[in-house]
Amino acid sequence: MRIDTRNDRGFVMKTTKAFTLIELLVVIAVIAVLLGILLPSLQAAKRLAASSNCLANQRTLVTAWIMYSDDYDGFLVSNRACYDSATDKAPWVHRPKDVTGSNLASNPAPATITDEDRFRGIQGGTLWKYIKDVGAYHCPGDNRRSTQQPPRDCWRSYDISYAFGFDPIDQYKGQAYQKMLEVKNGALYYVFVEEEHNGSQYGENEGGWHLLGRNPLNPGSWAFYDPLASFHLKSSTFGFADGHADRRKWMDKRTLEFIETNKTAPGSHSGISTPSPDNEDLRWLIEHFWSKERALR
Repeated sequence: MRIDTRNDRGFVMKTTKAFTLIELLVVIAVIAVLLGILLPSLQAAKRLAASSNCLANQRTLVTAWIMYSDDYDGFLVSNRACYDSATDKAPWVHRPKDVTGSNLASNPAPATITDEDRFRGIQGGTLWKYIKDVGAYHCPGDNRRSTQQPPRDCWRSYDISYAFGFDPIDQYKGQAYQKMLEVKNGALYYVFVEEEHNGSQYGENEGGWHLLGRNPLNPGSWAFYDPLASFHLKSSTFGFADGHADRRKWMDKRTLEFIETNKTAPGSHSGISTPSPDNEDLRWLIEHFWSKERALR
């Protein structure tokens, strides 16, 4: 900046003011400090926005789940995913399929898998006619898309709990809800679960979501089984049987360790049956899996 002044003889003196190097470095340092303060907040805000979209997805999915039951005399849709034959029409979603409609190879899934293969599996499922949007099956915070290589870069972020739907695994036969009329206090029990499976076998989350350590009377025997997710600031979203969705923040460090083990290890179930006695997160998952009466059958 130039400033014109006059001396005592009337001559005009021209002087220039500018930032010194020290002043410039101070300004840069202040900006760096402010960015250091603001960036974590911006990242947190971005993750919270993603969780809001995820909650909307959960509401969409559980609404479709309810609509299916209304259309099929109160029966609940099959909770299977990927464990289907090419002609099986029951599952809510199918395994990825090629352009001819045939199942892709599995155990392991091919590295040539595409999103279109995955979308064909989703679109062949029984809930598709109620949703018609592949985006509703994907959490925007699901970072497997950017951190994993095919086939582990899964699209579908959600699974149905094995507590709901016909053809449950043998362990839950006679206990799982088969019809909507059996579901009492639906606001207590989650149907859809966020899962961070590594996708090595099918290129997607596989099966329903399985809770092994389910005995509410013996906390010392509790254990993890199927993978969980922590896409939203160490929390996960759930869609409940009454149609609402909510978020659960994981409180026990063993839960986050289990999530990390499952998503990074090469095996499809590296954390299977991981003991976690008296884990408060497992307590919540057990209490909201199904009614105590069904757990004690």
